[in-house]
Amino acid sequence: MRSKFPGLKALVIPAATAVGLCGLIAAGPAQATAPGQAASAAPEHVATNLTKPARPEVVSPNLLSAGSFEQSIAGWQRLTPPGAVVNWADYDTSAGAPSPAHDGTGYLATNSDTAGGSVYQDVVSPYGAGGVYEASVWLSSASGTATGTFCLWSIYTTNNSLCSNYSVDAATGYQNYVLIYGVPVPTGTLRFQIYPSPNGGTTDIDTASLQRIS
Repeated sequence: MRSKFPGLKALVIPAATAVGLCGLIAAGPAQATAPGQAASAAPEHVATNLTKPARPEVVSPNLLSAGSFEQSIAGWQRLTPPGAVVNWADYDTSAGAPSPAHDGTGYLATNSDTAGGSVYQDVVSPYGAGGVYEASVWLSSASGTATGTFCLWSIYTTNNSLCSNYSVDAATGYQNYVLIYGVPVPTGTLRFQIYPSPNGGTTDIDTASLQRIS
């Protein structure tokens, strides 16, 4: 999938063109994970642009900063379209928070009133052209249902992305969404981006990671 402008254009790309798009396949609700306890089960929501799964060999550390939001949002940014409001808050459950964290005590909550509003982190690609990357995040809702789109971009002379719709509910707790992305062209920057649906609830974000796996 291609777009010239990561941000406003990204949200309107038909996510259904991604192979194995999790938002189009019914899956049983994930069990809520207790704060501070990571789940070991395979993720229920996986999207990939590969014709066959990559061999699961992690060949890099987590490339994201502050992926667990433990009293820090270093490296994270908001994309706010003109006239839009994109709210975000880094909560610490040990100091009082409206929702639980997935791991540790920190998590990031965000919502937007406009398409294209998002939170993201850019990572300079340390491995040059090609490669397969796994982007993973645990998502929940502050109250009721929250929906949106989770994307991984490769940004260079042309911009490409793999995206997955998500729908999460406070009653079932955090669910793991994974993108397995074979970078199709040389890339200078990888962008890990979450677009909450306009007025589509508050998305809670935790345990975010980006690793090269092949």
